Amino acid sequence: MSPHARQIIEAVERLAPPELAEEWDNCGLQVGDPSSGVSRVLVALTPLPEVFDEAEREGADFLLLHHPLLFRPVRSLDTSGYPGDLVARAVRAGITVYAAHTSYDAAPGGVSEALAGALGLEGPLEVLSPRGALRKLVVFVPEEHADVVAEALAREGAGVIGDYTHCTFRAPGTGTFLGGESTSPRVGERGRLERVAEVRLETVVPAHLARRAAAAARSAHPYEEVALDLYPVEGHPQGCGYGRVGRLPEPLSPEELRDRVSDALGAPARLVAGEGAGRIERVAILGGSGGGFVREAAAAGAGAYVTGDLDYHDALLAESLGLAAVDAGHAPTELPALEPLARRLEGLTGVPATASRVRR
Repeated sequence: MSPHARQIIEAVERLAPPELAEEWDNCGLQVGDPSSGVSRVLVALTPLPEVFDEAEREGADFLLLHHPLLFRPVRSLDTSGYPGDLVARAVRAGITVYAAHTSYDAAPGGVSEALAGALGLEGPLEVLSPRGALRKLVVFVPEEHADVVAEALAREGAGVIGDYTHCTFRAPGTGTFLGGESTSPRVGERGRLERVAEVRLETVVPAHLARRAAAAARSAHPYEEVALDLYPVEGHPQGCGYGRVGRLPEPLSPEELRDRVSDALGAPARLVAGEGAGRIERVAILGGSGGGFVREAAAAGAGAYVTGDLDYHDALLAESLGLAAVDAGHAPTELPALEPLARRLEGLTGVPATASRVRR
């Protein structure tokens, strides 16, 4: 049997957690029935008639978009023009439409990492503008089960600090409990106060993974009732946020960098600041509209910033900060993300997924 759209959505949200989306954005299910079957997925950048043509031609019944079809609250839906015409078309064709916009921009392995790969930036890549929140997860478990619970937490993405995984802290102590008449305690007897050697097992977990991590800990835990705490801590999850900073394989002039970007993305890029400046090695990049992050690029110690939609004032700011700036266009800087997203989604679901050939 074909998986349901709900299962595809769950996989998408592992790759692009909705919790990472901006409040002004509209990520998530746009059109369709989560219980409908899915036989093929098409991953596209923008909701355009030619994208819907391609979906129907290829037999795709799940359309994963980067830019939302429905961006603002809808009071009425006029199907004679955009976006109502495409909503009606999706309904008629039985196509489920989902948007992963800023949720994928800010996700590990998302839009800017794909752009960094296309431009050949070398790592370790740094996040330009971090997003997301961290939680501390604490669970009290019998010592002999601590490793099992810790491994369950690690499988759900808990315990990552820098390039280290499975990071936990463990402190021994004594747990006490008195089971009521309806209980079946694993240790001791109901109606008697028990004292058990336990471990306080604690780790960090991204806030968007905290619910799954807590569920995994409870599932792996031997007790009927699990003592587990979640609370906020300072910091951001590893790899979550907008943009990346990396190094070029060899130093380039601003003009050579512009040409490299144009060749890599297959679209003409413009050098809007830094003409005639010295050679550049450290580069900040951001897929999509990145004019609001010029200061962050300069603060990261980059010699150049590559993004889309840089306006006149963005260029003046970059110039004043000694930053070369290359406007490579909105769509060209996001398109490299489509193919990796399709591959990752197919790997999670087993459902054929392809990247759209529409280049805008």
